[in-house]
Amino acid sequence: MLKWLKKMTGAEPSQRQTAAVWRAFGAEGLDLGTFESVGARPGATPLATPTVPALITQLYDEGYAVGADESAHLSWESLYNLLEEPAFARSLDQLELPPIGGLTPELQSRNSLIDRDFTIRVSGWRDEDRRPLEAVTRSGALVSTNGRQLLLSRQAWETVEQVARFQARPEDQRTETAQRMRWGQIRRAALAANASLDQFLYKSIVVTPDTIDIIPRKTGAGTTRMVEIIPTFEGAPENWLDVFDSYQAVPKHYDISTPEGIVNVLVTPEVNTVLSSIRKMPGRLISGSRAEAFLLNPFATLGEDAKAAIDEEQFERAKVEAGIFFDHFTSIVRRDALGFPETVGLAIETALADRVSAEERLFSDDSELEHFVRGAERAIAAERQLYAWDGYDFELLGNSEEHLVLLKAALDERSKPRILIRHTDVYDLSAYTSRVNGIGLEQPYYSPYIAKKGDEWWPEHLVNVIVYTPDGSTDPVAVPITDDVKDELSAKLKEAETSGKPTIELPGFPQPIPVTEARDILDAFINFGNDVREGYDKPPKSVDSKDKAARQKAKQLLLKPNVDAVDYEDVRKEILTAFTPSPALPSGFRLETKLLPHQEKGVAWLQHLFQHAPNHCRGCVIADDMGLGKTLQLLTFMARAFEDNPELPPALIVAPVSLLENWAEEMGKFFKESTFRPLVAYGDNLASLRVPRSAIDEELRKENLVKFLQPGWVGDANIVLTTYETLRDLEFSFAAVQWSIMACDEAQKIKNPNSMVTRSAKKQNVMFAVACTGTPVENTLVDLWCLFDLVQAGLLGALNEFGRCYRKPIEAETEEEKVRVEELRGLIEPQILRRMKSDVAQLPPKRIMPVLIPMSNLQRTYYTSAINLFKGLKKGDKEAASSPFKNHLGVLQYLRSICTAPHAPGLGRFAPQPLAQARSEAPKLGWLLDTLREIEGKGEKAIVFAEFREAQQMLAYYIKETFGFEPRIINGDVTASAKHVASRQKQIRAWQEKPGFGVIILSPVAVGYGVNVQEANHVIHYTRNWNPAKEDQATDRAYRIGQKREVCVYLPIVRAEDFKTFEVRLDELLKEKRKLAGDMLNGTGTVMPTDWNIQDIVPDGAKDPAFTRALTLDDVLRMEWDFFEAYVAAVWQKKGFKTVYRTPARDGGVDVVAFTGNKGDLVQCKSSGVVNASLNDEGVKDVVSAEAEYRLRHPGVNFSKWVATNQFFNETAREKARRNNVTLATQKEVDAWLERYPVTNADVQRFLHLYWEQAA
Repeated sequence: MLKWLKKMTGAEPSQRQTAAVWRAFGAEGLDLGTFESVGARPGATPLATPTVPALITQLYDEGYAVGADESAHLSWESLYNLLEEPAFARSLDQLELPPIGGLTPELQSRNSLIDRDFTIRVSGWRDEDRRPLEAVTRSGALVSTNGRQLLLSRQAWETVEQVARFQARPEDQRTETAQRMRWGQIRRAALAANASLDQFLYKSIVVTPDTIDIIPRKTGAGTTRMVEIIPTFEGAPENWLDVFDSYQAVPKHYDISTPEGIVNVLVTPEVNTVLSSIRKMPGRLISGSRAEAFLLNPFATLGEDAKAAIDEEQFERAKVEAGIFFDHFTSIVRRDALGFPETVGLAIETALADRVSAEERLFSDDSELEHFVRGAERAIAAERQLYAWDGYDFELLGNSEEHLVLLKAALDERSKPRILIRHTDVYDLSAYTSRVNGIGLEQPYYSPYIAKKGDEWWPEHLVNVIVYTPDGSTDPVAVPITDDVKDELSAKLKEAETSGKPTIELPGFPQPIPVTEARDILDAFINFGNDVREGYDKPPKSVDSKDKAARQKAKQLLLKPNVDAVDYEDVRKEILTAFTPSPALPSGFRLETKLLPHQEKGVAWLQHLFQHAPNHCRGCVIADDMGLGKTLQLLTFMARAFEDNPELPPALIVAPVSLLENWAEEMGKFFKESTFRPLVAYGDNLASLRVPRSAIDEELRKENLVKFLQPGWVGDANIVLTTYETLRDLEFSFAAVQWSIMACDEAQKIKNPNSMVTRSAKKQNVMFAVACTGTPVENTLVDLWCLFDLVQAGLLGALNEFGRCYRKPIEAETEEEKVRVEELRGLIEPQILRRMKSDVAQLPPKRIMPVLIPMSNLQRTYYTSAINLFKGLKKGDKEAASSPFKNHLGVLQYLRSICTAPHAPGLGRFAPQPLAQARSEAPKLGWLLDTLREIEGKGEKAIVFAEFREAQQMLAYYIKETFGFEPRIINGDVTASAKHVASRQKQIRAWQEKPGFGVIILSPVAVGYGVNVQEANHVIHYTRNWNPAKEDQATDRAYRIGQKREVCVYLPIVRAEDFKTFEVRLDELLKEKRKLAGDMLNGTGTVMPTDWNIQDIVPDGAKDPAFTRALTLDDVLRMEWDFFEAYVAAVWQKKGFKTVYRTPARDGGVDVVAFTGNKGDLVQCKSSGVVNASLNDEGVKDVVSAEAEYRLRHPGVNFSKWVATNQFFNETAREKARRNNVTLATQKEVDAWLERYPVTNADVQRFLHLYWEQAA
C-alpha cells in the first residue's frame, strides 16, 4: 500500500520538486495520489507542500485514510472527524480544503407518509443569511455556487445524505412505520442542520429516539436509598412523562398531543426493552440495594438492550446534576517514627459535575474508626455496592476490602497499649554522644580530689521528705518534711497513741497513715538527724527493708569520666585569642534593643569560638561578674546562629528553676516574637510530654527505666529551657536529642564530678557548650576542672593528674607550683571570659557602708549567759549539764541570732511586742527603721536581705507598723515557677513597677541570683552570709546593668565597747575572704567553723581560764574518740605545720593530715577509756594502707606515718610499726606534748566540728 508515497520520499531532491500529490473531490470523499491515478481527473489540484506525503502516511496509519498502490482515499465521514480533531487543526491546511460554508438545504415532500411513493428531496439551498441560492451543484459534501467551492457543514451533509438514502430505499422499507421511522431520523438531522421544511414536513412531527436519557432523582430523605427513574429523550414533548405513565405497557409508538400538533414517538425494540423495564417499577421508584445497584450499573437492571439504548456518559452526567455523587475511599494510615499508626483516616474522591473533589477525612477517635470498619464489613457481607457513612455514599470497589483490612489492622494496633519507648532504641548508643559508653548502674568516682561523702553521693541541698505508699495504691507520695511538719507529726502521733486511734491524718497525704507507719517514718528522720550530727550523710534506712531490696535501682547512661585517665577528649585546635570585637547581630532584635560595648565583644567572642565548633572547639566558660548581661549576650549569640543556619538543631538552656522565668522574659523583652520558639521543659509543662508506664517497653520497665518524654518531644521549638534536676531525672530523653548550643546558667551547680546533675550535663549530645558562672572556683580547682570537662573534655587532663599538678595561687609555695599556676591560666585563657563590672560597665557609684550599732543591754545579757553556759560545759559544771549548747558551733549560731533579735535559747520564734520595746532591745531593728524612713524621704526603694524566717517575719511586722504597708517576703516558700500567678519574678516585677518608696525582704539563699531588682538602689544586708561571693551576688540584684542611681549597700554590725562581737568578727573574716577573690583561681571561700575562736568574741576571752586553761593528761585520758582526734590535730598545729585538717568520717585509715611544703605527717588516732590498755596493730594497718591515697591527694609531699593513742600498744603493734616505718605515740608521748605544746579547750573545739550543719 501507498507505494507511490515511498517512491516520492525516496526520490532525489530535484525530482521531488517536479513530483506532486494530486487531490480530487468525489461523491464519496477525496482522493490523494499521483498524477496518473488522481491528477488526470477533472478538477484535480496538485498539492505542493513537501510534507503532504508524511501527512497522508499518518492519516493512513491512524485509520482515517484508506490506501491503494497509487492513491489514498479519505471519506467524507473521516474528513469531518479530522476537522473536529484538534490535533490535526494545522496539518489539514496542507490539503488545501475549501472553506466550510453556512449553506442549509431546503426539503420538500410529495404525497403522505402512508403512501409508498412518499418522497423527500432537496429542493434548493440557502446561505447563512437564509437567502436562496441559484445554480448550486453538489458532489458529496462539496458544493459549487457562483464560481466558489464550499464544504457543507457536517449537519447539512448528514441531512442531504439521509435524504438521498431515503429516496433510494428498497420496497420493503416503504411501509408507513418504516417511513415514519426514517422521517423521524431525517427530521432530527434536518433540525440540527437548520434546514428549511415545507408545510407538511414541518407539521409531521415524528420522534424516533435511538437512545433514552435516564435521569435519576433522590426522593424521601434525599438519600440514594430510594430513587425515582425518569426516562426521556431528545425532542420529547413536555407531557411525555405523563403519557408514558398512563400506559400499562409500552406500545410500538405514542401519539402525543401538543400545541404544535400530534407528535408521533416511534419506539425501537432496544428502546422498548428499556422503557418496559422502567414501566414495571412501581411509580418508577427503586429502593434499597436495588437502587444502589441501578445507580452503579443501570444495564444490569434494564437488560442487555440497555447498552444500545442508554448513553452511559449522559447517565453519569444526570447523576451529577441530580446531586447523586458516589465517593471512593482509600485508607490513610500514617505511622510515627516508631511505626505506631498515629493518624488513621480516609482519602476520599468524589466525581462532581466539573471536577473531581479530593479530601482527607481523619477519624476523630478509635470509636469512630471502629464504627466505619464494622459498617463497611456488614455492607460487603450483604453484597451491597454502596455504603452510606457520615454523609458519604461510598462505592464499594474491588479494592475496598483491601483498604478495610489496613484500617482494621490499624485499629487493632491502636487498641493495644502504645509502646513509645523501646528497649532497642534506648540501648542504641549511637543515639547519644560518644562520651556515653554504656548503660548500667552509676558508681561513684573515687578520687582523692573529690570530697567523699561515705559510700554514696547525695544532692548538696538535701531536702528531707517522707515517702509513703498508701494502701491500695502503687504510687508513692512524697512530702517535704520541715520542722513544722515533723513537729505536727510527732504531736498527732503522741495523741493517737494516747487515745488508741489506729491512724493519723497529715496534710499532704491522700489518706490516713497507720500509727505504726507514722512511728517508723518519724524514727527514720530522727535517726537521720543524729547521723548528720555525727558526721554521716547516708540516707535514712527504709521503713521496709524488704521493699527496698525489692526495688531495683534504675540504670543510667554511663559516662567516660576522665578521672583516673583521659577516657574522652575533645581536641582543641590552636585558637587565636585575637578576634574581631564586632559581632554579627541578629535581625530579630526589637527596635529598642541595643548592646553595650562589652556585650558586643562577648557576643563576638562566642561567635568566634562557635565557628570552630564542634571539630576544634566544643565550648567555653563565661565567668563574668554578676550583672553584666550574660543572658542577653547568649540569646543574641543563639538568635544569630539560628538566622545563619535555620537547620541548626535546637538550643538547650539549663538553669535553676528561679532563673527560667528570667530567661523567658528576656526573650520577650529584647527579641521579636518570631525569633525564638521556646519550650519550657519543667514542672507542669512536662505533664503532656511524659510517657506513661504502659507505653514503655516491658523490658525497660523491668529495669526500672520508666522516666521518658515522648519521641519528638521538642517539636518545632528551637530553644528548650529546663532545670538541672529535670535534666538529671530525664537524662535519657534529653541525651537522645542533638543540641546545637547548651548554656548552663549558674554552672557552679555542676562543679562536683560525682553529682548526678554534673554527669547528666556531660551526657548531652551538644555541638557547643557554655558554662556560665561568676564563681568558676568556689572551693578547690576541681570546680574549674569540672567545668572544663564539660566544655572541652580532656583539655585539663584527667582529674587525678590535674589535682596533682595544680594549686590555687594562694597555695602555690614553690617556684614550680607558681609556674604551673601560670601554665593553667594560659591553658584556659582562650575559652574563658572573665570581666568585672568595675572594668567594663559604666554603672553609677556603689557605696559600701558598714554601720556599727551598739549592743543593747538585753543582747549583752543573753550573750554573756550563753558564754557562761558554754564555759561551764567546758569546765564540767553540773549546772551546765542541761546547757542547750553541745559544742562551740551551737554557741556561734546562737550568738549570730541574738545579734539580730535577742531571745533565750530555744525561744527564737518571733512574737510581736510593742515597737518601742523592740527598738530598744534590738538596736539593729531601730537603725533599720530609721534608715528606711530616710529612704522614704527620697522616694526610693530598698532591698532587705535576711536569711532567717523569724527575722523576715519580724522585719515585715515592724515595717508594716511603722510605714503602714506589709512588705513582700520572697523566700523559699515563694514558688519559682513562671506559671504561678505569684511567682518570685512576678512579685518582684509588681513591686518594682509600683512608683515611689518601697521595701522588699529577700532571702539571700532563695533570691541570691537570677532576679533583677534595678528599681532598688538601697541594699541592706540585715544578716550576713558566710560566703562573701554570695553576699556580693545578692547585692548585684540591684547593682547591675540598668541601674541608674548610686547604690548604697548597708552592712549593719552589732558591736560592743569592750570586746569583739560575733558580727564584728564575722565582718573581719568576710573581708579576709573577699581579698582572696581578686584572683579567679583562688575562689572566694566560705567562713568556716575553723576560722573561729570563741575566746576572740567574748569579753576578756583571752584571759578567761575556760578558754585559756591548758588541757591536762587527765583531760586527754577521758576524751571520746572525736575529741581525741581534735586534740591531736591541735597538737600538730602547735608543732608549726601550716596545713592541718581532720579527715571526714570513713577516712580510710587516716584521722589527721598535716604538712608544710613537701613534708608532712599522716596520723591515725586510737583512743581508749580502759586504763593502761595495750592496743593491737589495727591502727598501724590503717595508716599504712591509707598512705598511697593521701600521697595522690597531696603530690610532692613526703609523708611520715603516725599512730597516736591515749593508752599504749602491744608488742605486735610495735613490731609491725618498726617494719613499716610507723611512729607510735603513746600516753608517754602525749604527756610530753602537753608540756611542750599546750592545747586549750578552744583549740580542740576548732578541730572538733568542721561544718556549720554540725552545730548543736
